[in-house]
Amino acid sequence: MEIERITKAHFIGVGGIGVSAILRLFASRGIIVSGTDMATIDTHTLPSGTYHDGHDAEHVPPDADVVIYSPAAGESNIERMTARAMNIPELSYPEALGMVTKPYNTIAISGTHGKSTTTALMGKLFEAGGFDPSVIVGAEVPGWDHNLRIGTRNCFIVEACEYRRAMMNLAPQTIVLTNLELDHPDYYKDLRDIKNAFHEYVGKLGEEGLLVMNNDDANIREVVADFDGVIVRYGVGEGADLIARNIQTTASGQTFDLTWKGTPLGTFNTTLPGLYNIYNILAGVATYLTYGGQQEMITPTLESFEGIGRRFEIIGTLGNVTIISDYAHHPTALRAVTEAAALRFPNKRILTIFRPHHRERTIKLFDQFVETISGIPDILLLEIYDVAGREEGVMISSKEIITKVLEQNPNAHIVYAENLEEAERIARTIQNDFDVMLVVGAGDTDLLAKRLLK
Repeated sequence: MEIERITKAHFIGVGGIGVSAILRLFASRGIIVSGTDMATIDTHTLPSGTYHDGHDAEHVPPDADVVIYSPAAGESNIERMTARAMNIPELSYPEALGMVTKPYNTIAISGTHGKSTTTALMGKLFEAGGFDPSVIVGAEVPGWDHNLRIGTRNCFIVEACEYRRAMMNLAPQTIVLTNLELDHPDYYKDLRDIKNAFHEYVGKLGEEGLLVMNNDDANIREVVADFDGVIVRYGVGEGADLIARNIQTTASGQTFDLTWKGTPLGTFNTTLPGLYNIYNILAGVATYLTYGGQQEMITPTLESFEGIGRRFEIIGTLGNVTIISDYAHHPTALRAVTEAAALRFPNKRILTIFRPHHRERTIKLFDQFVETISGIPDILLLEIYDVAGREEGVMISSKEIITKVLEQNPNAHIVYAENLEEAERIARTIQNDFDVMLVVGAGDTDLLAKRLLK
């Protein structure tokens, strides 16, 4: 199927960050769109179309050329069943992403952490450098159409998720690998399974492809050991093509020096916190320079890029308390964002409010969660977010994490909340004890951050 042959499309899961981007892209090309979602749809953020809350057979237009669905909508979804009964072709979001990017020189950003920030920053660099790229990213990006940028040149930068091997639907000319560790344990059996998937993915590039990789990540180095295409390496250690040195935390962000293939580029500034964001910047800059981007555009782009939605996003204040929302849901990401907050707000008391995402992830990474949470001075831990369609028969509670943390440290400052309402009540009760509230987690956790501002 080609997008040029589509005149009318129906979308299942338009509230999702991926499906909504494809919908916006289709609408921009004059395609008539309609969509549904189990959650209430904010139609003000979507292009003109027909939208319905909830799923129903009546919502599927019989004359639709294609139905595009979120991976969360399984085979038994009533609208998917209706589409099949009417012989309307179906595409999952990853399949649709592969379809729309196929004609382009595609740069795909993949890895366990940092994909969204790296994709957005790379898009901003290519935009400033005159490449006029199209970009699809899994977050809201200031200055763009939410999660989409429509360009006019033959360049498409896209965030490529690894869940259920979704990235295999793409045919990129460039793959950027940010980092690699065990995640999505409801699909991947273990770290070896993930490595095998990424080895197959990188192999799609062939000898003509470009691989931009985090040289400091041992798992990535193993995965690409036999890759025979062009490799560009970045990192903070030696042996990379693009190296960041002399990283310093300031009151407004970070400064660092960059060296590109042995040539110093100068000192740069970013408002983004944490070492993990230095790596995201390195990935974007290394790709930009490899594509022939102008060096003089790096400084203004980095200094003007303030991040994306739900990635260390300072969203307001509750009295005198700064409220920050972040999407981290893996132990490594949780540790990185809490450490970044401690550096950004020295001598301030920080309350971390964290909601684990997905019970299978919590079980498989239980010891890592306990270790990370044990190192957080003050934490309010919510009950695990129940992911629709991915939790059948899996039983575990955040209370088990708390029990283990208290076994190791009976004086740990950790409190349990059953849901968002209880977490909000507790946070408001103790707000005078803190300067910063860091609200962390995927799923609906961001709603808590927003409710604290009301």
